[in-house]
Amino acid sequence: MKENKINYISKNDLAKSLGVSLSTISRKLTELQGIKLGNARQSRVLFQVDKVNDYLESLSFAKKKRAD
Repeated sequence: MKENKINYISKNDLAKSLGVSLSTISRKLTELQGIKLGNARQSRVLFQVDKVNDYLESLSFAKKKRAD
């Protein structure tokens, strides 16, 4: 039986793994489909790893398409 495990990454970990600032991740919250846990300004934000990968692949594909 296959497990349906969904992996999430925090905003800090995502910024570190991509080599960008937290500000960049914050600006891209809607594009990266972040999930904010709470209503406070400093609430934790998580990202589904599969959706982040899909977003990055779509950017890569769009750049290749424009280059052609």
